[in-house]
Amino acid sequence: MVKIKKQKVHPHRKKRESQPAKKRNFKGVVKFIFWTVLVACVGTGIVMFQYMFVDSDLFNVKSLDVRCYDQNNALRRVTFSDIEYKDVMGTNVFLVDLKSFKERIAEAHPELRDIVVRRVLPNRLIVKAKQRAPVAQIYGDRSYFIDKDGIVLPYARDFASEEVIPVIIGVRGSLSREGFAQKEKIDKALFLIEAASANQKLSGYKIKKIDITDSRNISFFFNAADAENLEIKIGEGEFTRRLEVLSTVLEQLGGDIQRVKYIDLRFEDPIVGPR
Repeated sequence: MVKIKKQKVHPHRKKRESQPAKKRNFKGVVKFIFWTVLVACVGTGIVMFQYMFVDSDLFNVKSLDVRCYDQNNALRRVTFSDIEYKDVMGTNVFLVDLKSFKERIAEAHPELRDIVVRRVLPNRLIVKAKQRAPVAQIYGDRSYFIDKDGIVLPYARDFASEEVIPVIIGVRGSLSREGFAQKEKIDKALFLIEAASANQKLSGYKIKKIDITDSRNISFFFNAADAENLEIKIGEGEFTRRLEVLSTVLEQLGGDIQRVKYIDLRFEDPIVGPR
């Protein structure tokens, strides 16, 4: 018996007819035109952008508005007289390096902090900053005013008419050239001023003078009629706790405070020295 092998019969598939040549050429032409127009538009946009925003005098810096705020947040408009900013004037406002300009201002004006420089279209620059407030006056080779961060302020105004500015004595040589030892002493004096201001019980007293000749034996005097010549020996640290002890001692002394020459807070029990 002969076996007949079954064969699968596949229907003939129609071959996909290739697109006509004319149709292919038309699509190629459309693509070419599209990309050509796109590139032309981009190029034209770049040229127009350069003309409008870079080459046009409309965006050249014509004014510099400087706004400084004092410690009471009052606005003071000032001008920079000792900083080279003339190269900024006339420069395209988009090409001004704001970071570099800010650094130049900070270097020329250490009395300013929180400096912000921004553009105001079409042709202005605005500088906003806060003015550092003097909290102490230092006598070294000359007189210096410093703020709460120990930054030396370049001006030498008489602030006595505005408020009591404590005087720090015992700084040797030039403050700007001294090493870490001098900075450490000054930082202690600044912390003492801050701690005394924060003590509510001592609100009736303002520090007049601090002697930091020996940083381990710091002493100070108050600017008060009944305690002007009273020396407070506070030592080298623990200012907050020792000022609390001082407030208690002053309260106990009452009207007898003028009979006291000094109060020594460096020991466990305060020592009151009579005149």
